[in-house]
Amino acid sequence: MKDTAELQQQLDYYQQENNELRQRVDELSDFFENAAVPLHWVDAKGIIIWANQAELDALGYSRTEYIGFPISDFHADPATIQDILTRLTNNETLYDYAARLKCKDGSIKHVLINSNVLRKNGEFIHTRCFTRDVTGKMLEDQRKNDFVSMVSHELKTPLTAINSYVQLLLKNYVEKTGDNRLAIMLRIQAQTKKMIAMVHDFLNLARIEHGKIQLHRQQFDLQPLVEEIAADAQLLTSIHTLELNNFAGISLYADRDKIGQVLINLVSNAVKYSPNGGPITIGCQNEMDKVRIYVSDQGMGISPVEQQRLFQRFYRSDNEKIRHVSGFGIGLYLVSEILRQHNSQIRVESRENEGSTFFFELDRIKNN
Repeated sequence: MKDTAELQQQLDYYQQENNELRQRVDELSDFFENAAVPLHWVDAKGIIIWANQAELDALGYSRTEYIGFPISDFHADPATIQDILTRLTNNETLYDYAARLKCKDGSIKHVLINSNVLRKNGEFIHTRCFTRDVTGKMLEDQRKNDFVSMVSHELKTPLTAINSYVQLLLKNYVEKTGDNRLAIMLRIQAQTKKMIAMVHDFLNLARIEHGKIQLHRQQFDLQPLVEEIAADAQLLTSIHTLELNNFAGISLYADRDKIGQVLINLVSNAVKYSPNGGPITIGCQNEMDKVRIYVSDQGMGISPVEQQRLFQRFYRSDNEKIRHVSGFGIGLYLVSEILRQHNSQIRVESRENEGSTFFFELDRIKNN
């Protein structure tokens, strides 16, 4: 009887454990099935094998219309889902991967995907995919970009007219001894060009966000472009000296205006972040079939931590020393994007309190 009682006690214990385990399983199942975040699993062949109610509600499909079908059927961009599946197959974990999903009603949702793969003994079992709807934010960003583009166009017209009138005055001006009107007009023109460059930054920002930036490649000599940029920058500062190094005979095949915009932003930053003045060097070095173009200053320098974020859109340093420096946090982002369109990359070498050198490489045209 004693053995029977002990056995019954053990059975009761295991039954209780089993009931508690079943309760936890039910709670976890309920957590995933009824979570507010869309979730789904995809097998090694790219077939959806499970999705929770939030996923179905977000896209408008019934369970029978969604589960059992290729995940690619519900992506608006075939290359995107192919890249996602390839990365997951290669055991990558995805964080905030941007994608577009097709809803049953024909609309498109912009989402960010976080996903990795469950494996057993090295075998791909299924993905664990979380999606976050950012369509509202995308539309808000689009409205913001449309506004920036509209304002920029409105500013561009009168600024271009002002610049044209100043150019006409300069062309017809007869220099007189002791007359300072020429210097004043040159400074007006330099400031107007600076404002026009800012407008171009905003316009290109909007175009990049819409994926509509276009390059107009042409062959051009680099030296005249650099001389013009340096001369305009020199008119805006009396404590810096713009120095040019080794540009003679360098020809490029690129978008002249956009490479000019890159250099304008780099030189402008060099001036702004060198409050004590000093030399600013714009130079280039020949390297096989490429030319390395650089802008160097002896200013405040940039910490290693900030160097990692410099080229992010709207990034502004929290450094107390430079909070007073004006800017919108888009110049270096645009530099990075323009160079990316040219199959190049902006890089920086810097030490705090010693200055910075920004540089990039472009294919050069060999002159016979």
